[in-house]
Amino acid sequence: MSASCAVNGQNAAVDWSAMQAYDAHAVAVTGQVSRLRDQRLWALSAGERVPIQQIITTGQDGYARFEVAGGSTFDIYANSRVVFRQNAATAGDLLDVLAGRVRIHLRPTPGEPQQRIFTPVAIVAAHEPSTVVLAVDEDDTIRIDVVEGQVHVQHTILPRNEPVLVKAIDAILVQKNQPISRRVDRGSLYRYTVKKLAAITPGHSAGRNGEPVEGNKFLAEAAPGSQLPEARR
Repeated sequence: MSASCAVNGQNAAVDWSAMQAYDAHAVAVTGQVSRLRDQRLWALSAGERVPIQQIITTGQDGYARFEVAGGSTFDIYANSRVVFRQNAATAGDLLDVLAGRVRIHLRPTPGEPQQRIFTPVAIVAAHEPSTVVLAVDEDDTIRIDVVEGQVHVQHTILPRNEPVLVKAIDAILVQKNQPISRRVDRGSLYRYTVKKLAAITPGHSAGRNGEPVEGNKFLAEAAPGSQLPEARR
């Protein structure tokens, strides 16, 4: 089932007036940024509020930053596609990242044991304030860079008994047909980063306060042939 079908199928069961507190606020928008409304794409501007279960897309020059109640934020870079709070029943399920690159600050609020991000092959969960950068390749390979805090990563297709714990300044690749390795080859990460950066328009990434910076600002530096420290369970 496509994301749009899943979203449209859930809309009838949602009390939209009760869910307004869970909206996202677009605080910065540049270039081509759209959201799906009434099965049509509508241009999104700074200052607008985005209800739950909305699909947000960016074009080749698109960038947008969003804030949600409780202090969580997410930045969507060029050529990306996400669904905001697709699971209306669980407020902690913040974002489904379907394509492209997103920087997300997770901040679980009282009453939320965790906040989660969903991708085609991995679920990323934070139990404490944490910041991650996710990049989704065309073959659904996911690169996860942890900027602050720590997150638990679970493979959705090949789950393990225990998720892998990834801490700040570490990065990990999750591939569709391979279990998550406890050791990640930095050469693979380096090649993957170069490939992803080639598809990102410079100048439409954002720093900690939303200012434009180079696209690889928040990606862990990698030298070919070296290895990351062992990812901890």
